[in-house]
Amino acid sequence: MEIVKKIAKLIDVKTIVTFSVVGGVIFLAVTGVLEPNKLFELSMIIVTFFFSRKANE
Repeated sequence: MEIVKKIAKLIDVKTIVTFSVVGGVIFLAVTGVLEPNKLFELSMIIVTFFFSRKANE
């Protein structure tokens, strides 16, 4: 049951938004619309924000 609770905590709005934005950025990079260096910058900003928000809660 503890695993179910942990999975339920992961599925919140911030997590869904973060993963969808990262997925969108990766898609744009794979299709060639976004430059690789921009991909790195955007991914680091998003992931840093996600984990800093989790650490503060």
